[in-house]
Amino acid sequence: MGVVAHLQARISGWASAHPMRDERYQSTGRRKPRAVIGAAPGLQDAVLRSVALLAPLALAALYWVWPNDLIPDQQPMGRVDDIVVAVACACVSARAATYRPRREPVNAWRARRAGGRRVEGVRQLDRLAAMFAGHGPPVIVYNAAHSGSRLLTRMLAAMGVYMGANLSDSEDSLDMAELVEHIVLEHAPDYARLFAEGDPALDQLAIAAVTEHLVGRPPDVQWGWKHCETGHGLPVIARLFPNAQVIHLIRDGRDVAFSPFVAPKHPYWRKIYFGVADLRSWRGLAMTQRAYRAHGPLFNANRWVNSVTLGRAHGGMLGERYCEVSYEDLVADPLGVAARIAAFLGLQAPALSSEALGVKSGRVGKWRAMPEADTAEVLQLLAPTLSAFDYDAATTPAPLPGEG
Repeated sequence: MGVVAHLQARISGWASAHPMRDERYQSTGRRKPRAVIGAAPGLQDAVLRSVALLAPLALAALYWVWPNDLIPDQQPMGRVDDIVVAVACACVSARAATYRPRREPVNAWRARRAGGRRVEGVRQLDRLAAMFAGHGPPVIVYNAAHSGSRLLTRMLAAMGVYMGANLSDSEDSLDMAELVEHIVLEHAPDYARLFAEGDPALDQLAIAAVTEHLVGRPPDVQWGWKHCETGHGLPVIARLFPNAQVIHLIRDGRDVAFSPFVAPKHPYWRKIYFGVADLRSWRGLAMTQRAYRAHGPLFNANRWVNSVTLGRAHGGMLGERYCEVSYEDLVADPLGVAARIAAFLGLQAPALSSEALGVKSGRVGKWRAMPEADTAEVLQLLAPTLSAFDYDAATTPAPLPGEG
């Protein structure tokens, strides 16, 4: 890796480990509540660090001016005790200034003490689920971004499902997006610690997200939301809404790959692309805007693979409450797909037309207009997953950067 790329990776890694106090949600741009930032409660951490930083310095200063030394200054080696105390206090203060709290795993003693009972995280999720039960089970739509899911949102709205009023241009729920982002950024992909110990910020975030999302909902109307990245946090979302019905929209990964998206510079987007937050490079490519501009389709292809694979794995655990829909089927036969979704949800199928939904058949297979070398390169990443999702991946793939 070159010197510049190495420095960029080091700076990016440091920024990931030291989030700024005014950090904003990546999915909405709104500022995060103070309690959500970082891995430890902000006020408690600041107080403890200040005490550990200042107390040794104060003790050193007090010892320096105190008239009765351990070794009188007039004797040989009389300043040694002063120097030793000063150095020791400086070391303690320096350690306090650079200390970063780490999340420790649940120790074996606490696990044994649980004795098979539900631990705090599960109890927290069950409390929230009981609180949300009065709203009824939601309909949840997710997909790899740029899979055309706004068509599905419009179709559900035509069936009478309230999908929220505070929506993005792609008709994602901005309120639920912040909850999903917190769950994914703080806990994915291994939610064991959340289920064991809970999350002190989750109650506030979940209650605020659901309350704000349901503003304007007519009484006794089925509700739901669409947010592309919900599939990544579905193990937790499914505990919050244990009777939710989930629709996973899947589109040809080649079309998704050639649709520009967000570069994986932020730890949240790295989890969406790769499943980890502290990745500094991938196949020799740095996590920078420059690398994404040069190799965007490759990054997007990996994001599609990660998203659809997790989406199916997480959704499959819900059994009959999980439904997969193909974007290509949605475009080719919107009435047929609407009837299937209505039957899945137990709703009345609406009389819809392609024009009313805004269907544009020209968006299916747009990857075929791309240079053959580019599509073959992308196919090297996509081919196994395309086949698993019943797409034809017959084109011979080309070697990827970093491969022989």
